[in-house]
Amino acid sequence: MTGGVPVAVRTYIRHSPEGYRHTIASPFVDGVPAPVWGELEADHLDWDTSTPARAAQSLRRLRRRHPLDVVHAHSSFPGAYVRTLRWPSGVRVVYTPHCFAFSRTDVGVGKRALFRGIEAALAGRAIVAACGAGERRQAVAVGVPEGRSLVIPNVASWERTGEPLALSLQGIDGRLRIGMLGRWAAQKDPDYFLRCVDDLRRALPSIHVAPTWIGDGETAAPQDIRVTGWLSSTGVRAELRALDLYLHTAAWEGFPIALLDAHATGLPILARAIPALACLPPALTIEEGMPSLVAAIENGRFPEWRASNRGEWARYLGPRDAAAQRRALAEAWA
Repeated sequence: MTGGVPVAVRTYIRHSPEGYRHTIASPFVDGVPAPVWGELEADHLDWDTSTPARAAQSLRRLRRRHPLDVVHAHSSFPGAYVRTLRWPSGVRVVYTPHCFAFSRTDVGVGKRALFRGIEAALAGRAIVAACGAGERRQAVAVGVPEGRSLVIPNVASWERTGEPLALSLQGIDGRLRIGMLGRWAAQKDPDYFLRCVDDLRRALPSIHVAPTWIGDGETAAPQDIRVTGWLSSTGVRAELRALDLYLHTAAWEGFPIALLDAHATGLPILARAIPALACLPPALTIEEGMPSLVAAIENGRFPEWRASNRGEWARYLGPRDAAAQRRALAEAWA
């Protein structure tokens, strides 16, 4: 109920083709729908997911009481629950992993193999609507027929802005403000972010590298990292606009909405090379792009580097907009 999945679901509803009425089945909080669903035009059903057995039982009850035309499961566990049930003839079942569980690196090899085996066993029981080309490749690799898979592109949480950012037009003026957006947890890999901060500080000793983590987590961050805590969409946007550079350090993803939000804000970006970002040009990766960033700052050419980076990201991301998402949703649900 936190992170990118509900954000993606909100955009699906906002960009839905005409003629659909949405019902969200998810755990209630204190007897009412979770706050993340506020101000959505949708009905709500309380789905008890406290244990796998209760989740399956609750879903069977919802299936009996609420006739549906399309069932769209979001993330791995709901995807498994939905695909193991028999649905009435004519009900279209769609599954968006939002990152397959077997991509996780915070669990052992055995558990990852189990997750992969479950996905393979259920591969033909739904339309797999991946949120990026990398995720679709993974779906096909575990046995989903290509004809039963497609991409519903994730889109940014807000429209691309033309407003100027709070950065120097001349380049870096003694300070480099870098940031990452997400939960301070293994999936977003804050340790990798900290290594990037250390690398930049060593490479640019005359520059004050000021890191900000936009979000929060269960473990404490080091004192020299500014952590904002969870913010509203307006607050997140303001924090992004105050940066000079966005670093996306996640160890696994479906397709990161945080990265799309940073791009929509106008920031240059370096991202970790992971399967979700299939065929990412080397210059846009943290691994290959950091040296050119450092050289640009040292030579006073950061504005030129920033413009080149922004142009490459625009070409890589392509038309990830409301219209593209609406077309893909129509294909997935029809």
